[in-house]
Amino acid sequence: MTQLSPQLVSEARKYLSPSQNSLINDVQTVLKSLEGNHIGDYSFLVAPASKAYEGYLKDFFLKTGIIDNYNYESDRFRVGKTLNPSLRYKRYSIYQKLAALNEEGEELAEKLWNAWKFGRNEIFHYFPNNLKNLSRDEAEERITMLLNAIVTSGRFYNEYLKGNLL
Repeated sequence: MTQLSPQLVSEARKYLSPSQNSLINDVQTVLKSLEGNHIGDYSFLVAPASKAYEGYLKDFFLKTGIIDNYNYESDRFRVGKTLNPSLRYKRYSIYQKLAALNEEGEELAEKLWNAWKFGRNEIFHYFPNNLKNLSRDEAEERITMLLNAIVTSGRFYNEYLKGNLL
């Protein structure tokens, strides 16, 4: 059985706001309460981690200057739409802005997009003939993917601040 790495959770927490950390606490609480139980779809376990990830990404984009305060606070700003690599040549593409930072930027953009796609879009959107029901292990793998993306981008930002990457 897959289990969330306590070290990964601890490291990811360093980059999260208190409200985002609270969502990760919820994930851990629900995981613990479900030990020994078996249900058909554990997708719901990913929801609080996905919400924390979205909030974290908005914070990350604001701190790096990729978005401004207006977009940060807007209820119309869509992380997935602007992070989607298929739209990277559009004016507001975050994927393109990350890629333009330096050679590591595109790799980071790809990692953030994949975490978004597999940790949110595939799970919470309805696709006919493909419900994406997740086993507990698969749900924990998706949560791990989201936490890894947080840690990777947090480290990237720390290097960005040091000026080592730019």
